Amino acid sequence: MSFADIKKMSFVERVRLMEQIWDSLRDESEQLESPNWHKEILQKRRGAYKEGDVQSYTIDEIKQKLG
Repeated sequence: MSFADIKKMSFVERVRLMEQIWDSLRDESEQLESPNWHKEILQKRRGAYKEGDVQSYTIDEIKQKLG
């Protein structure tokens, strides 16, 4: 399927195709390993959260702030 073929599809058809592609990738996600720099960032953020250096909000608080 070419890009031109995809552009000929309706919006709904393209969204459905994307969903099918994402589903196929999710099924194989264990094949993709997160890079070390990403793991390091997550560890730092987790540490900051555990130390209380990060403020967290509930979804209701966020909705209220966004109005």
